[in-house]
Amino acid sequence: MQGMQSFVANPPPAANAESIAASSSRAGYLPIPLQHIPISVLNQMPIYLRARPGTEGVVQTQDTYSLYASGVVPFTEIDRRRLQDNRVRFIYVRTADQPRIQRQLETCLAAVAADPETPTAEASALIYETSYELIDEALSEPGLQSLSGSLKQVSHAVSTFVLHHKNAFAHLFAIARHDFYTATHLVNVATWMVPLAYQLGHHDNDELTAIGQAGLLHDVGKSRIPPEIIAKPGKLTPDEYAQVQRHTTLGGEIVRSANEFSELVAAVALQHHERQDGSGYPNGLAAATIHPISKICAVADSFDAMTALRPYKDRALTIPEAMAILQSETPSKYDPKVVEAWIGLIRPDGGVQKDPPASDSDRRTHTRYPFRCPARVVELDWARDGALAPSPVTMVTHSLSRSGIGLCSPVPIRRGRRVRIQLKVRAATRECLEGIVVRCRAMTGGSFDIGVIFARQSAELTAMRAGTDDR
Repeated sequence: MQGMQSFVANPPPAANAESIAASSSRAGYLPIPLQHIPISVLNQMPIYLRARPGTEGVVQTQDTYSLYASGVVPFTEIDRRRLQDNRVRFIYVRTADQPRIQRQLETCLAAVAADPETPTAEASALIYETSYELIDEALSEPGLQSLSGSLKQVSHAVSTFVLHHKNAFAHLFAIARHDFYTATHLVNVATWMVPLAYQLGHHDNDELTAIGQAGLLHDVGKSRIPPEIIAKPGKLTPDEYAQVQRHTTLGGEIVRSANEFSELVAAVALQHHERQDGSGYPNGLAAATIHPISKICAVADSFDAMTALRPYKDRALTIPEAMAILQSETPSKYDPKVVEAWIGLIRPDGGVQKDPPASDSDRRTHTRYPFRCPARVVELDWARDGALAPSPVTMVTHSLSRSGIGLCSPVPIRRGRRVRIQLKVRAATRECLEGIVVRCRAMTGGSFDIGVIFARQSAELTAMRAGTDDR
């Protein structure tokens, strides 16, 4: 569902888009922004339109979904224009068809990436979100063989995009998320490694495709590490840290056992925590003995780890702070040529890019990050000392900060109410958050934007320590 919401050139505010997604998902349909979805993705797909209460000719009290195209007759550009002329912004497919759409989307990515008629921002969004959906699926699979073709197609699209767009990195960097999903980290590193490798002289499309695969799979070994260790707040014990370090060895084994990837991909999974001075792991390799693409991964991997929201850090570092650490640890930890190229990408004149100034509306005590996942919310009863009120509600989160969370809700919750929120995050501990509702705003579509300030900040989100961490 998330991957389909980035095709719109001028998307609606996040909360409004989430309200559409939340209401349709409850009915069993997936919303797809109509404006720039590749028509080939909808090939032989039943297409539905939503009719809302109050629409002329609609007497139901709830949204209804009617079949517009059965899939037997192709959905064409004429259909798109006809619907747009009638102010239709979203079409719908059945939720059960999402995996099929994902596969069809992957097959057309490279063509979209190379098409000069596709705006760069839209192509980068399409590539990023498709990569995210794919790697999120890969992390839950027992093996990689069934997804190897898709991984290659997505990586080929990234390399094609970099080869055809001079400002590809700027768009891929701008669209990157910064939450604590392992899948997000893998996609960030992959979409940064390819332009960084290109900057260092790697211009062969096949090699860049393999580099993209290496980025997507560099941390695949973490799927074998207990999630309570990966997401543990605070300092790891020596035994826990040793288990985390095993992700490199496990990753190399997983990639090699698939028999579908080049040795470059396996080497990066194994070596991306090796360091120039031999202080890294798992084998203490130094300088020339480290695979050159592993050195590229080390820089992108470390930068994302420092600037991302993680459950064990006090805060995410700013771009200048992260760059300062990289530079201070070069050449002892990182290859000087790689760091120099990274600086050139971050800011072409060689300086360090400053974080953009916050607008008045964005000046908050803690930075707010886009954050989308299902959530189960229950009201607490003050009179009964926190006892649960009946009827938990399923919501969708849309933003997260260290001090609060934003949700899209199908029902209103009064300001001042105390709530308990369980985030359904696949790779993180499902610890409950508790907070006070400070905002309840009606949105278009009958949903509500709910703002919650944490009453006691969960260890999962707030016991984040400063500095870098191998998790």
